[in-house]
Amino acid sequence: MVNIKFETPDDFFQLIPTEPVENVEFRKELHTLLCKDEKWKKVYLEMCWVKPQIMFNSAFFTYNPRKPVGLRNVPFILRPQQIEGITCLKNAIDNGHNIVLNKNRDEGATEIICKLFMIYWLLCPDSSFLIGSRKEEFVDKSTELINGRIVGTHKCLFHKLLYALYSLPEYLRPAFSKTHLQLINLENNSGINGESTNESFGAGDRATAVLVDELARIEPTIAQSIIENINDVSDCCIYNSTHFKWGSAHPFNKLLIEGKTKVFTLGWEWNPLKNKGIYKSNKKGEINIIDINYYHQNYPGVFDQVSKEDSIKIIDIDWKDYKPYDFIADGGDNNFNSSRSIWFDKEEKRRNKRDLCQNILRIPSGSSDMVFDFALIARIKNADKSEPTNILDVKYDVVDTKVTNVQIKPSASVNAVKWWGDLIKGRPNQEHNYIVSCDIARGTGASNSVAAITDVNMCELVGLYVNPNIDVADFAEQVYALCKWVGGGTKESYLIWEANGPGETFGKRIIKLGYKFIYYDTNEKLRHPKKSKKPGWYSSKGMNGTKINLLNELSGALLERFRPGSKFTSIKVHDEQFINELESYVFFEGNIDVGLAAAQLETSGAKYAHGDRVIAVGLAVLAMKHQPKAVIKIQQNYQPGTYGYRLEKAKELAELEKKSKQYLY
Repeated sequence: MVNIKFETPDDFFQLIPTEPVENVEFRKELHTLLCKDEKWKKVYLEMCWVKPQIMFNSAFFTYNPRKPVGLRNVPFILRPQQIEGITCLKNAIDNGHNIVLNKNRDEGATEIICKLFMIYWLLCPDSSFLIGSRKEEFVDKSTELINGRIVGTHKCLFHKLLYALYSLPEYLRPAFSKTHLQLINLENNSGINGESTNESFGAGDRATAVLVDELARIEPTIAQSIIENINDVSDCCIYNSTHFKWGSAHPFNKLLIEGKTKVFTLGWEWNPLKNKGIYKSNKKGEINIIDINYYHQNYPGVFDQVSKEDSIKIIDIDWKDYKPYDFIADGGDNNFNSSRSIWFDKEEKRRNKRDLCQNILRIPSGSSDMVFDFALIARIKNADKSEPTNILDVKYDVVDTKVTNVQIKPSASVNAVKWWGDLIKGRPNQEHNYIVSCDIARGTGASNSVAAITDVNMCELVGLYVNPNIDVADFAEQVYALCKWVGGGTKESYLIWEANGPGETFGKRIIKLGYKFIYYDTNEKLRHPKKSKKPGWYSSKGMNGTKINLLNELSGALLERFRPGSKFTSIKVHDEQFINELESYVFFEGNIDVGLAAAQLETSGAKYAHGDRVIAVGLAVLAMKHQPKAVIKIQQNYQPGTYGYRLEKAKELAELEKKSKQYLY
């Protein structure tokens, strides 16, 4: 065929030129032969069935209206990552399993899915495919072939299908019927149907494969409903999307991280047009060059001593007579520890952070409006994240509403107390003051009850107890025992908790147990805050609510930890899960919560992290206004005869004289 020799479809595919001009000439010669020779046509179509990439690179075209006139309809030439993606998609269809495409914008994911469906539509009799997007107009809007030309809205899915059909050589096009939301191959009875992705998407239908396009842009409750019900429609469900404003709380992100569904990533990092000069900054002031050949070619002599992924200090680069490239050596703070390239650095300058996260970086948390700056979160991870030094069980007895016989023992339980730091005779340093701050759940497993222990003198979270299954009353007893064991310079720990919901029951139990060193709800906005008679802290929503104030103060305290000699409230936290939960807090529609979509999905039985650790630590920062650092007495041993020795003796005599006067009448 075409004066070339090959034995397998893979061999033939490798012989297809990938340079546009050569590729066009190859196509002319190929299809001139095939349209005249039924035998070779049959061989060609059989190879396209075994390896669909052949039809992409030898028959399909791609449409891009952003290109100059004359370059808007060009031969489809697959990039390496797209070639692998088609293999994964074909395996999913043929073997009947689901697949998620995690992609950034403009990488052709939807295009290759639609064209792959068209290959099945052409070559596999009685196939049936269902495609959906969040609005019907994005599925099909006035698309049809008229006089050999495709008309209609190019952004809809059926435009992509008809464009694939239109771009085929005429001798390969079968007789077909196109009606609204339906395309039927009249020669083999295969069909592609479309529908908006509503709650009843696909209900009662059966399909060879299903495409749910831009899943992350579908309302979360509807998206979850589709995921739960679409498996009855087909053995192969293809979910394709970039992230959107719901970020990490959306069911799309759950599909990506839960490990049950095959995930294929189609990202800019593998696009030869975008990854030129790719590099990364793992440490401030330093870069690691991945595409070293680009710099060898463009800056001869500058990087001769540098190997791939070597760490280089920016200030050490001798640019000779070249204009220096402005590497961004920020330690990954501003791009979520992702890679960079010449293309990426330009895109970063013209996009805001959310746009960058949604459409290029594939970062779910950054796709929504984060409360806690990612650069700060990355800094905490690098500087403070560590494993606990002790895992402890708090044991106690309850007799007549009294908690007694509190004991601490080493433990291996997942619900034990994590402790960072040393213990002195089995207890925290009793010269320091402590805060125990709590976020209370109902104990049903849907979210965690958390008790965070903060060393006020060290401005550090030193202990953490997390349990999703403990009853509210039992949690109150556990916290009481913790407070007694922790103690401190004030003899008891200062206790604060969120009083809303189950926190009210918790507070009543704490008071009944007789614990008195507690926080009473206070209007913290006043210059001279006045305590109420209501025990515990009450949260309120909205941009002026107490919850957003709490999180803002926590954000400030986490940042102050990195400012030497700061006189403002600060806190150091080592717990990795707390640090991860910081990413879940987002601003959305005037409220603040840990992924509002997650709360809407609780009725489905799905369990999402509620950011309980973050609230508990935020309460510790708030309580520092009311529980100051303990004054630690420094014992000095002066030598007899020194001034210090005489001064101490004089103080002792004065104290004795003061005490003796107390008994004079």
